[in-house]
Amino acid sequence: MRLSASSIPLLFVALAGCQGFGPPPDVSAQPHATIAGTHMPADGRIDTFRTVAIDGHAVQAYTDEPAKLIGVDEKNLVAAGRPVRVEIEGMAFYSNTVRRLFWSPMRAQGVVEFVPAAGATYSLHGSLAPELSSVWIEDDATHAVIGNKVSVAGQAPAAPADAASAAPQ
Repeated sequence: MRLSASSIPLLFVALAGCQGFGPPPDVSAQPHATIAGTHMPADGRIDTFRTVAIDGHAVQAYTDEPAKLIGVDEKNLVAAGRPVRVEIEGMAFYSNTVRRLFWSPMRAQGVVEFVPAAGATYSLHGSLAPELSSVWIEDDATHAVIGNKVSVAGQAPAAPADAASAAPQ
């Protein structure tokens, strides 16, 4: 049986798509930087800021109980000196089940691209609120924001103080 000419490019595309499903490449033997997740307790919830994927490779552990990963700060190595695409996430996790079901999820997820420096350490930080949730990567040495901040508007209306300051005078 012979493959038709149109099926050969399709085969290459299918094989290329499988690249993102494997583990990320090991960069510990070459110059690298570290990206660390963070978390903090806030008003009956845990705000967690974590790395989801690096260059298209998922870095979160697979588990049948994902809630156990909330509040766990993982460290990931990234190759230094070349552009890196990091998918980051910030989310609030309520310990109260009713709050988890019916309150605003307060979640921000997006991509930050930057060139890490060798030996540098970066941390994920953010701000989660019903009106606006943001997450960003910060250089631990300088506390400068690296790349762009990822912000997602929430489901709640703006706070009354914000609305009053925005009104014409």
